Amino acid sequence: MRGRWGQRFLQAAALTTFLVLGGLTIFLFREGLPALSKTPFEGIVFAVHPDNPVSTLTAAQVRALVRQEKRWQDFNGPDTVLIPIYLANIERYVPPTASIQEIRLILDSLAEFPGILFALPPALLPSSVKQLRVEWEGWKEIFFSTQWSPTYEPVPAVGFLPLLVGSLWVSIIGLAVVVPLGLAMAIYVVEFLPKSFYYPIKILWELLAGLPSVVVGFWGLVVVVPWIQKVFRLTAGETALTAGILLGWMTLPLMASLVEEALRAIPRLLEESSYGLGATQWQTIWRLKLPYVFPSIATATLLSAGRILGETMVVLMVSGNSPLLHFSPLQPVRTLPATLAAELGEAPVGSYHYHVLFLLGVILFILTLGLNLSAYLIHPKDAQAAR
Repeated sequence: MRGRWGQRFLQAAALTTFLVLGGLTIFLFREGLPALSKTPFEGIVFAVHPDNPVSTLTAAQVRALVRQEKRWQDFNGPDTVLIPIYLANIERYVPPTASIQEIRLILDSLAEFPGILFALPPALLPSSVKQLRVEWEGWKEIFFSTQWSPTYEPVPAVGFLPLLVGSLWVSIIGLAVVVPLGLAMAIYVVEFLPKSFYYPIKILWELLAGLPSVVVGFWGLVVVVPWIQKVFRLTAGETALTAGILLGWMTLPLMASLVEEALRAIPRLLEESSYGLGATQWQTIWRLKLPYVFPSIATATLLSAGRILGETMVVLMVSGNSPLLHFSPLQPVRTLPATLAAELGEAPVGSYHYHVLFLLGVILFILTLGLNLSAYLIHPKDAQAAR
């Protein structure tokens, strides 16, 4: 009877795990995929002066006009000053205490300027203007744009490239730190560390693995950030290099523990055979043990990459948190999870910003899942080949 109840309990626990994972996946995709089909300016109508020959613009062109990076003449428009009016800047022209009638009178008078560009709800739009068609290609804006400004009005910029590049920089630097140091730590513990020091070292590993990331972030702000700033003579030390170093250091226990377990699992007969053939200790390590545990090293590397990719707090504190596209590790960056942590609490539920952030979560979920599946698939295959 006890065994039957124990089996049912284990089945229920496994089923709960699958249901939670499935529900999380469905929820992420349900909330994220609308970002590909919706437009961020639903309920807003773009309009120009009737004499303006421009009838169609892309979202990028509208942003360039509003930011004064382009002029109407660049799109075969009138040779006049551009006057953009949208909800975020309407108070420049309309007093806060104005009534609806007064607002409409002011907007009607502004509609007489040839360079006017309206982006307003239909109820506020003057009747004398001509509607302007703004093209929005969700896939192109999200996956190929190099700007991230999801709250910019009247047309936000939601390019994922700066965030993906920032995550890539931090992950590469973190792996460059954790892989050689983790291998060195594991080899030293297995081959050279006296047995009396083994358990103290393991306790230190567990302590490092259990440190709250916010504590590591504070230490990085006080110690590592000024050091990076001084060594590389930067105006600010919050860079991708800083975040990568700290994340690599945080992931050391995971990498070292996995490799150490693999090294200890090598059959004793293989090691003795190597020594019996006249190989030295270093020759045995480099030519026998490391090739034998290469599948475990690859698995540990992929799992460490997933750990680094998903870290949030440390990156928020020491990376500079800049959503700009940079190709140097000495520049501030922002990663995918840091963006979610920084902006999701401020995005209204159901807004385009909300759906875009959940699409970021979908991409992060797919990347992490891919790394873990790769680690699972590579290890058995390579392990059989090694045997």
